[in-house]
Amino acid sequence: MPFDQTKPQTLADVLDQLGTDPSLASTRTRDRVSAVNRIADMLHRAPADILTDAPTLRALLGGSRRKRKQGYGQWLSFLTRTDANALALTPAKRITTARVCAFVDECDVRLQPKSTEGLIGDLFAIASAIAPNHDWQWLQLAFNRLIKRANRDALPAPHPATVSQVFQWSLSSMAEVVDDDDLRPLNRAVRFRQALMIGLLISRPLRRRAFLGMYVGQHIVHTSTGFELRFQPEDMKDKKARSYLLPRDLVTPMQRYLDIHRPVLLHGKPSDALWINQYGNPITPDGFSRELPKVTMRHMGIALRPHAFRHIAATSIAEFDPEHVNIIRDILGHATLDMAEKHYNRATGISSCNKLQSIVDGIRNSRGHR
Repeated sequence: MPFDQTKPQTLADVLDQLGTDPSLASTRTRDRVSAVNRIADMLHRAPADILTDAPTLRALLGGSRRKRKQGYGQWLSFLTRTDANALALTPAKRITTARVCAFVDECDVRLQPKSTEGLIGDLFAIASAIAPNHDWQWLQLAFNRLIKRANRDALPAPHPATVSQVFQWSLSSMAEVVDDDDLRPLNRAVRFRQALMIGLLISRPLRRRAFLGMYVGQHIVHTSTGFELRFQPEDMKDKKARSYLLPRDLVTPMQRYLDIHRPVLLHGKPSDALWINQYGNPITPDGFSRELPKVTMRHMGIALRPHAFRHIAATSIAEFDPEHVNIIRDILGHATLDMAEKHYNRATGISSCNKLQSIVDGIRNSRGHR
């Protein structure tokens, strides 16, 4: 049956016509995308009251409307490929427990849990609108369970390392580099810089962009007691200025890096960037993301990418000092713990970092006396 290009008059007309589009059955992604685009065009040509006469469909306006259309397109594509006879039924009667379960199973093979949850949410919204008097409680229950599953799987598995272990490796590695007289100046500078970056990243787990965007004299400032890390709103993802004290154990290594190793890395090139690679250039995000897991795998037996340091910090706080779990928000630079909480100010940021350092010191001391 050819795709009907006439102007639909009701929501049921729209959904019935969508089921006749042969492109939805195609194995080519381009064809299915074209079908979804036709879905969008049809709904735009439909009378406005089709999408506004039911309260649950008011959410289909704007971006949500586009998302529902795409989600329903995937449902129809699934039916066309697996149960074509269902397309002869009315849109509401196509939605059965068995078909939805099969749809979820297929989605789980190719999608993340969050995406599967979204598609079932789209289907539930459409079903509630086209058949508001039908009992869709089972579909809502399935949707709610998928939400819980997606939330449970949202966090990656904890890394087999703690803040204390990573920080201690950083300090030990820098000490070994300083004592190794056989290292050439450039090799010594690279290894020292790598260890310092890891020590700073685990104790002040900044996002990669802010961490690599630090400039001497602007983001890292010498004070009477050491160094302070200062970030403007444009430097941070949540657009909030933040200021942190450099951990006291990293004050001397940072000074050594700035005075001795960073000039070696620069090869005489002018740059205010804090982190310099072996070629005398500022370290790029891609370069850092390639280098970091190789270094941690070589020396700690685990490949840690930049964002992993943030997870390790949060996990260590939650595991070893759950009473201070609220500092995770400020340590990681998150805007809120929930929508009702206020942003932390500069003083809170420094206080939170001091608490994190106290946790690190406490773990190290307790293990040292065992």
